[in-house]
Amino acid sequence: MKLLIAEDDNASRLLLEKTTQKWDFEPVTYEDGNKAWLALNQPEAPYLLLMDWEMPGMSGIELCKVIRQLPNSELFYIVLLTSRTTIDDLVQGLEAGANDFIKKPFLSEELKARLNVGRRMIELHQQRIKSEEDNERLQRELLESRKMESLGQITGSIAHDFNNILGIIMGYTSMTLSRYREEMPEKMLTYLEASMSSSERAKELVAKMLTFSHDDQTKSESIQAGPIIERAVESYRSQLPGHIELELLIHEDLPDIFFSGHKLTSVLSILLDNSVESMYREGTIQVKLFTYHADGDECSNCHRNLSGEFVCLEVTDQGSGIDPENLDRIFEPFFTTKEFGKGMGLAMLHGMFRRMDAHTLVEILEPHGTRIKALLPIVAE
Repeated sequence: MKLLIAEDDNASRLLLEKTTQKWDFEPVTYEDGNKAWLALNQPEAPYLLLMDWEMPGMSGIELCKVIRQLPNSELFYIVLLTSRTTIDDLVQGLEAGANDFIKKPFLSEELKARLNVGRRMIELHQQRIKSEEDNERLQRELLESRKMESLGQITGSIAHDFNNILGIIMGYTSMTLSRYREEMPEKMLTYLEASMSSSERAKELVAKMLTFSHDDQTKSESIQAGPIIERAVESYRSQLPGHIELELLIHEDLPDIFFSGHKLTSVLSILLDNSVESMYREGTIQVKLFTYHADGDECSNCHRNLSGEFVCLEVTDQGSGIDPENLDRIFEPFFTTKEFGKGMGLAMLHGMFRRMDAHTLVEILEPHGTRIKALLPIVAE
């Protein structure tokens, strides 16, 4: 554990540094209060502090007071070094924010014991903070799971009913076109063909709704993602608007993934469609495929903490981006902020991933743009 030592006497400071190193501390030393205060305002500053009461610049008491005004002041454990022994001095130090005292001259074993108390208190506090963060994440995971389950049931029910109605409409329209095409007026033929074309688009939307709501029974298998993604990207290039460039980077020696080739193509298509719809001006969409090591990453979809190796399909665009306030809703069906969006693309992704042990990480880029990582499960050895 890091230990900040603020002591103006050179010999004492050197002795404290050498001694605490033997006790598995990582001491950083300063000769006055001002330099110690600057160090405490840096990232990853030590939380265990051993400070002399009387120093040039800010004294130990003054340092205690300003430290206790910091937003994370409860994380710091402060031990004051002092030759003062009166009750008034003790009260003054505690009221200023010190956690403990050690009187000069002091015994080595006493100092070690007091610093170890500070180490335990800091570790316990950090464990409590981590536990609270884990509880909050689990609560988000549970709420998200319940919300998506309810949405899935509603969406599935609507999709099935709509599919039945649509089947009747398409069936009778098709029979009418087949039976009476030669006899009907040209305008009526145009109307019926337009009705059939719209019904086909509606059928595609129903299929997306069903993908979100329940399993389509597509089986996973051991596949190589690289060739599939390469073919899919080349196929997609012909659909790109003229103002958008598409770059592809596939790392070598990727492990096989346990997924469906058909669904992998669909995942890429969903992510590319999402990027294209957000890009109103010239820009580049970059597609990468590489091995990714997750170490405590939180899935943007299911909110689980992730660890281990994945094959990552990453799509980065220079589009309008996502408002942070909408980040928790992007996987909901029919939620969209785009003028012509249907809000089913990322909802389909949610439906596929929750059944295939795949996950997503969504990153909002500055000044604009979005990066989505689709983490795909590697085949177990």
